[in-house]
Amino acid sequence: MAIIQNGIVFGIIISFMLGPAFFILLETSIKKGFKAAIFLDLGILLSDAIYLLAAFFVAEKINIWLTTNSFVKYIAGSVFITLGITFIYKNLIQIKKTNVAARDVKEIEAVKTNIIIYPFQLIIKGLGLNAINPGVLIFWIAASTYATKELNLGDLQLISFFGITLLTMFMVDILKIYFSSRLKEKLNNKVLSIIGMLIGCLMVFFGFAICFKYIQL
Repeated sequence: MAIIQNGIVFGIIISFMLGPAFFILLETSIKKGFKAAIFLDLGILLSDAIYLLAAFFVAEKINIWLTTNSFVKYIAGSVFITLGITFIYKNLIQIKKTNVAARDVKEIEAVKTNIIIYPFQLIIKGLGLNAINPGVLIFWIAASTYATKELNLGDLQLISFFGITLLTMFMVDILKIYFSSRLKEKLNNKVLSIIGMLIGCLMVFFGFAICFKYIQL
């Protein structure tokens, strides 16, 4: 019972950690809808699961490699900065356009159609979004170390603990996605574009933070 409770609490805490994936997930749910964000979230959680497995088996070696090869964080940071600038540029162009309300509806419907046909693309996007952030791997290494040393969990207990954690994260993400997607009906194109620009600014911030502070996200 303690493992279940700890796993649920841990999953809820992680779900509200303010990293790049958190903001991109909300932005996707608002602008592209519930289904798109769900597929994106599956990719993010798949990346978490892969990193968690890596943390179990080669945590020490990976940690040493990350700390001794500083170029990794600069590459990851540069990717986030580039993505952020792209977000800002695309949404800035969108704001400058006029008389687009009717077209927006068609674009949203087209996006939804593509989501149904090409869910794999969104899963890969979520997987890549998390994979390029070294802070995610460092976090799961720290989490597995904590669960092993502080909670004194064995192999099977660790599987149960982190399985419950990931399941809880998915359930909380579904709620976040649902309520965020409902906002789309109340927001016009200009507001959505402003939100996109803010997301871009946050991604640029996280990119610089990864480069110069090595924050754990």
